[in-house]
Amino acid sequence: MTTYDFWMSKFGDYTPIKQIAIMVGMAVMASDVLAVFFFLLIGLDRLVIVLAVTTFIVVIVSVPLGAFLVGLNFRLKKSAMQLDVASRRDGLTGLYNRNEFYLQAQRQITLCDPERSAGALLYIDADHFKSINDRHGHAVGDSVLQEIGGLIRSTIGDWDFAARFGGEEFAIFLRDADLEEADRLSRRILRGVRDISKTLQIGDLDVTVSVGISIHEPGQSLEAALVAADKCLYAAKSQGRNRIVHADSNLTILHDPQLRKV
Repeated sequence: MTTYDFWMSKFGDYTPIKQIAIMVGMAVMASDVLAVFFFLLIGLDRLVIVLAVTTFIVVIVSVPLGAFLVGLNFRLKKSAMQLDVASRRDGLTGLYNRNEFYLQAQRQITLCDPERSAGALLYIDADHFKSINDRHGHAVGDSVLQEIGGLIRSTIGDWDFAARFGGEEFAIFLRDADLEEADRLSRRILRGVRDISKTLQIGDLDVTVSVGISIHEPGQSLEAALVAADKCLYAAKSQGRNRIVHADSNLTILHDPQLRKV
């Protein structure tokens, strides 16, 4: 048991003032006991001896106090890091949550040259996810979401980022990506998702996703780019799911029927 654990088990419920008073009192008592002990043992009639004994007492008393304070600082930093991660990450998939995605995406667009595209935005939605939960149970549904999250993490680049927006909906920001790169990555995700049933060893599990892609236009706001991607995702859903739909600068829906067979 560490000094911190011992202290918290004994005095953790006390008010801060009471804890300080107890700590000071224990330090004084320990110092007095040690001083008396050394006085009786060797005597304190010479300055050198007094200084040496005083220094030794200070060290002896300070070590547990220092261990407690270091332990407390370590626990506080660890808790702060855990809270920071929890506030930015989705607990199920480990991806960013919606708020953090908006912050990261807005930062990328703000830092980007106004005359250049910041990259590509992908909206991804698991098809017929409710039927997966109804047929196989929510535990399997959660496993499917975790697999999709892991697939997305392994597919995107080091400078890209992704989030679970909630439910079965995901978003990806591909930094400095063009339509060709976004389409290529989307195809990899479509292929990977179809192997989830093998990974989970559930033969009658059919997992597919629909993807909407928008390319951020120079000077375009994040909200406008997200709306464009959302429109494309809606189009993918309405056209039969398990496919990719993207838009050009005029928001004209483009669709390749062969994408469904990727």
